Amino acid sequence: MIKGKHGGFTDLFIFLIISFVVVLISGIFIYIGIQTEDRLHETMDDMDLKDTMGNNASVVIDNTMGVLNATLDALHWITIFLIFGMVIGIFVGSYLVTTKPVFFIPYIFLVIIAIVVSVPIANTYEELLSDETLGSTYTAFTGANFFMLNLPIFITIIGFVGGIIMYTQMGKSEGGVNYGY
Repeated sequence: MIKGKHGGFTDLFIFLIISFVVVLISGIFIYIGIQTEDRLHETMDDMDLKDTMGNNASVVIDNTMGVLNATLDALHWITIFLIFGMVIGIFVGSYLVTTKPVFFIPYIFLVIIAIVVSVPIANTYEELLSDETLGSTYTAFTGANFFMLNLPIFITIIGFVGGIIMYTQMGKSEGGVNYGY
């Protein structure tokens, strides 16, 4: 028996916020890295700067910012793995929560509210994709784009599957109290 189990009811809202913020910040990091490297090349490539090994400014920029940008490219697939991991966490949390059947109705209302809240988040992300400045950066997030553009559908599925997992556990015995039949 696991003591102090919490979660289940607010997981969808936390998931909405964190998934949007993770994709947003990842895209901003990639955009800043690309812009920084481009500006450094524009301003420093023509300078006659050399380090102690004979590398000019262009080589130094490629060896520093170029490597950083190659590393930041991993955020394209890391974001979808983080989102997928949070979905699994919601399902595991729903399995571990033992609740009374009377809380099924409030849970349904919370899922409906989460679906309603996910619509403007998906619309905001769609506007972000069509932005001339950041749109090209976010189009490379293929998995996250699919997820974020279809966020209301995924929230519906995750919410109801999480509820099914949570409320099918009602029959199990918890510390001598049996909420089942």
